[in-house]
Amino acid sequence: MYSRSSESNPNVQDAQSVMATILQNLPRECSLTKIEYEGPRIALHTNNPKFLLENNKILPNIVAQIKKRIVLRIDDSLRVEEEGVKKIVEKYISEKSNISDILFDPALGEALIFLKKFSQINNLDDVINKLTLETGWKIIFKKTPKMVSTIKSINKLTKDSTDYRIQFFKRVGEKIFREKMTSNIETSLVSLGGFAEIGRSAMVLSTNESNILLDCGLNSYVSDPLLKFPRFDSIGMKLSDIDAVLLSHAHFDHTGFLPVLFKYGYQGPVYCTEPTAYLMYTLFKEHVKNNGKYSNYDDKDYEKIFSHLIYLNYNIVTDLTPDIKVTLYNAGHVLGSSSFHFHIGNGDHNFVYTGDIKFGKSSYLENAVWNFPRVETLLIEGTNGGREDSFLTREEAEAKLIDEVNQILKAKKIVLMPTQLIGTSQELIITLDQFIRQKKIKKCKIFIDGLLSEINSIHEFDSEFLNKDLHDSIVSDEYNPFRSKSISIITDIEKQELSSGIVVCPSSMLNCSQSFEYLKRLATDPDNLIVFTSKPNVNSIAKQMFEGKRIFSNESEQFEVKCRVESIYSLNSHSDFNQLNAYISRLRPKLKKIIVNHGERAKVQNFSSYSSKVHNVPTQYMQNQEAMRLL
Repeated sequence: MYSRSSESNPNVQDAQSVMATILQNLPRECSLTKIEYEGPRIALHTNNPKFLLENNKILPNIVAQIKKRIVLRIDDSLRVEEEGVKKIVEKYISEKSNISDILFDPALGEALIFLKKFSQINNLDDVINKLTLETGWKIIFKKTPKMVSTIKSINKLTKDSTDYRIQFFKRVGEKIFREKMTSNIETSLVSLGGFAEIGRSAMVLSTNESNILLDCGLNSYVSDPLLKFPRFDSIGMKLSDIDAVLLSHAHFDHTGFLPVLFKYGYQGPVYCTEPTAYLMYTLFKEHVKNNGKYSNYDDKDYEKIFSHLIYLNYNIVTDLTPDIKVTLYNAGHVLGSSSFHFHIGNGDHNFVYTGDIKFGKSSYLENAVWNFPRVETLLIEGTNGGREDSFLTREEAEAKLIDEVNQILKAKKIVLMPTQLIGTSQELIITLDQFIRQKKIKKCKIFIDGLLSEINSIHEFDSEFLNKDLHDSIVSDEYNPFRSKSISIITDIEKQELSSGIVVCPSSMLNCSQSFEYLKRLATDPDNLIVFTSKPNVNSIAKQMFEGKRIFSNESEQFEVKCRVESIYSLNSHSDFNQLNAYISRLRPKLKKIIVNHGERAKVQNFSSYSSKVHNVPTQYMQNQEAMRLL
């Protein structure tokens, strides 16, 4: 993929001049067979790919002129049949058994090859170029994860909709690269959910001719539809008026309502990173399985999303509409989480939506990016916006974790750690496994369930989104924490025999369907320990426990929590109060406006007041169903 992260050139705007520039700068030897839109990209199809691969400065030079994304595709007529690709690949791979599978995406002309060991391939780039020329497919190598069911399921959905996706990409491109209707730029932000609250994050970024939906979540902790779902009813906007949906990350409070949009007719593009797509697929599937007719949608509804997905990588400028460009940056929150930098008009306004961010040390992700090229307005999360949300330092938190766990292991008992399925679970598994390897914690088992193992496999598959050291160690087979011998899978928490160790329960608030069984099994022993890593939400079992409740029941039985309860919040995937302020302090040049969302009202109020005084930047929080003029 060729791209360039510079600002738009106002002199090269309309589609005709873009196409003319491309044709003028391509030698005849390129042998183009067609030029067509592929969503936000311009795809150049050729029957002489060797020329462009050998003369690899031609396309970057064109990109520098037109300020658009270009992708090279080999003409369909040169593609080898899928059955024959594996035979060609085996010529370049030293051991046939190293290839575990090959998945194809005919709409994009891509072949995804799973390898058990990367170390057996020398000169990987050279091998990729040779295979591309011989097969006619764009070759992508990936390390084989422990579980591939989610990846194969999504591949089947996209492959089955090949013809539809080809036409869909063209329609999206035609909308993106249409001429602007006006040179006047007015921009506003409309809050639909997740403002002065946590849950159902959704908002619309609007200009004179564009409407971009940012996130589309639901609140799992309430049943009232007016509090559970984003308030689309308040803006009078048709689904066809939405030009695009952008997802900051996979968590359900940012994605959980998206299938409803497709259920009722949305047919536009959804942009996110690849890990976000795989992770949210798993969440949608579990939601429908666990809630049945009460899930508000079924498998067919969420499956429609995957024929409308367009994956974006970090640090690449992408046209969303004629007057809005976006660049994704690592948010440090969970795998594939993004902060969005919007370039509106011809540099008229620059707006950043942080999404959920972690501006602090992590065992598996890079720190949240802060060095944006230019920002006038910042929308930042306020989950931990209260002054009381200044947590232990990472070093202090790790020391407390080591001490608490060792005390329990010494007594041959069990530590229960309720965590987010995505994010904090991986942080804990890797941190604990490293402590065991370093002999800071006594050797023990880390118990996880099958769903968490599936989520971990997606982290293996998209390991390039992990921090560099961990990615390199997984690809080289030097160290893979997700395959650690310390990890043991729980198949049935009610019946399975558990030795002394650590149980990671993928429900940070203990509100999921299996939480009752985990608590009943482990919390009734006074010598066990529960360690929470996330501050409890309103209406959660965790909140009730911190408020002193110890008797819990379901329809058929009750139990008493007898064990000790502790908290170590520094290990969760959100920035604390100090980290949020440190993040703002880093931004240059100075901001003109800060908006705070994604936090309980008292916290966003406090953070807004504090930020205005300390950072000397006008800061305010919005409530749901409000509109704010940005430009």
